[in-house]
Amino acid sequence: MKSNKILPVLGLMATLTACESFLDVDPVGNILLIDEALQTPQDYENLLNSCYDVVANYKNGRIQVLNDLLSDDLAAPNNNSDFNEVYNRNMLFFNGTIGGVYGEPYIAIMRSNSLLDALADGSTGLDAQRQTIMEAECKFIRALGHFDLVTGWAQPAGFTADNSHAGIAVRAENNINDLPQRESVQAAYNLIIADLMFAKDNLPATNGNYATSHAAEALLAKVYFQLNDFANAALYAGNVINSGVFSLEVSNTDTANRFVEGGTSTEAIFSTISSQLDQRSGSFTGNYRTDLGNEPTIRASLEMYVTYGLDSTDQRSRWFTVFNEGESNEYIGINKFNRQFFSVPVLHLTEMKLIRAEALAALGSDLATAIQDVNDIRERAYGGPQKNLAGSAGASAILTAVRFERRIEMLGEGNRVQQLKRRGANGESITIRNAPWNCPGMVLQFPVSELTDIFPLNETGGC
Repeated sequence: MKSNKILPVLGLMATLTACESFLDVDPVGNILLIDEALQTPQDYENLLNSCYDVVANYKNGRIQVLNDLLSDDLAAPNNNSDFNEVYNRNMLFFNGTIGGVYGEPYIAIMRSNSLLDALADGSTGLDAQRQTIMEAECKFIRALGHFDLVTGWAQPAGFTADNSHAGIAVRAENNINDLPQRESVQAAYNLIIADLMFAKDNLPATNGNYATSHAAEALLAKVYFQLNDFANAALYAGNVINSGVFSLEVSNTDTANRFVEGGTSTEAIFSTISSQLDQRSGSFTGNYRTDLGNEPTIRASLEMYVTYGLDSTDQRSRWFTVFNEGESNEYIGINKFNRQFFSVPVLHLTEMKLIRAEALAALGSDLATAIQDVNDIRERAYGGPQKNLAGSAGASAILTAVRFERRIEMLGEGNRVQQLKRRGANGESITIRNAPWNCPGMVLQFPVSELTDIFPLNETGGC
């Protein structure tokens, strides 16, 4: 007999077509009883799909843009006051854009926890293998949500020696009657890693468009890299690379080929899927596109363009176009996302090679593999080996090279500021647009609705 647990249904929910009737049920005040909502195995599948659905909503460029606005890759945004607050590191708790993004990982986490509760009750009608895989998928989604939240809304791991500094609300279960409280950054990472360990051990290697064991290991590589745990980062990135399942996208005309319309890239380890009718890349295309005849909201910084846009032998220089050159309204557009829609590669092989190369260089271990990883990226960019690292390159030269490649390869993917903060926490002297990596304005602000005695908000501004 299932217990009468409840499944909150939030107004922000956007659902897959397959879930619409399931999520439209609203008998009393936006509350569903689990007994009423989950009657058949397909109901469980629908709830799981709705978890992925929310991930696709906030991974459509929304959370990536917020992170990149804190970095040195972008110029001041065009005509968007919420974005300008982020760019100027002076975020108010009434910022609706930040608040809207902040809520969505928690919706995915909440739904995953509700499904985990229901699975634990038994009598699901699912076979044991499918039930275990479903549990692993929920934990993967929960880990991804917590990772996105703790890296965006808290100072990075290493900000304090034991990571006891204020983090986020950690939701290992749904306690809807309890006020959320900020737990330590270490508490968030403890749950993230535990969830991903379960996921990697229980997800299949192939799972259609859904999370796989490779996806769990790829996310573990990212997590450990953010923790400056280079041995584990190299281990899990290497496991994914050496699986042989994924291959770099190579094109003579477009090195951003991993952003594929209506399908998945050969290097995508975990993607959100877009189609003509269900476009899940809207914040990328809506903010970046340069081919629609209007000035985009998000443009490249001059420093980014000078560093990467002037070498015509690098195919990635095509990602930049100077508009109104020489005029007072000159700006540098980013062409990387000039597509009507595309599937968003949340985890991909390019990043795994970058993680492994930098981790190995930091360890001073297996430099030949690190060099090959860098050269794989460079040969794709230059169409040949002319800019390759020498086989005798030392760890310092590899670090310089891989960080150079990471910045351009991951442009617009929400990665740059996290890498700078990670390196600062690891002891490097890092400034970002003339501000220290650890100043209060380098983390996103919580919405005012979170403010309680046990949930203090982040300091406003301060850079």
